[in-house]
Amino acid sequence: MKLTIVIRFLVLSMIGPFVSAQEKNVVLAKNYCTEIGRFDLLIDKDEVAGAYYLSHKNALGGVWGRLTDHVMKGTWHDADGKGDIIITFTNDFSFFTADYRSDDEPEKWYKDSWHGALRTTSENSFDFNGKTYRCE
Repeated sequence: MKLTIVIRFLVLSMIGPFVSAQEKNVVLAKNYCTEIGRFDLLIDKDEVAGAYYLSHKNALGGVWGRLTDHVMKGTWHDADGKGDIIITFTNDFSFFTADYRSDDEPEKWYKDSWHGALRTTSENSFDFNGKTYRCE
């Protein structure tokens, strides 16, 4: 019995500093409305992954990459193809603009071509700066 208590004490004293030193992991979930529809995004420290719906293809698309400050550099992949993407967020992540290029045309960047605003209402769409943003 005493040996069990001593072993428990030793184990807890050895792992205690590691447990308390671990940083609490906070994953941010963001739901955007864009010109093409809904875009759901997860941010885990500097890793970003998201999914969007291409209604004209009845298919899902995805992005993933690394976040530095408020700029994500990564990859997109959907029914239209795949390629590189750069998403620039506002400081509070309430809005983004994206530049992308396709692997089929790597020299041609589509600048400031995709935009999103955080979903703030229960409406399925809203207008902002002359663009219609769809949430579903």
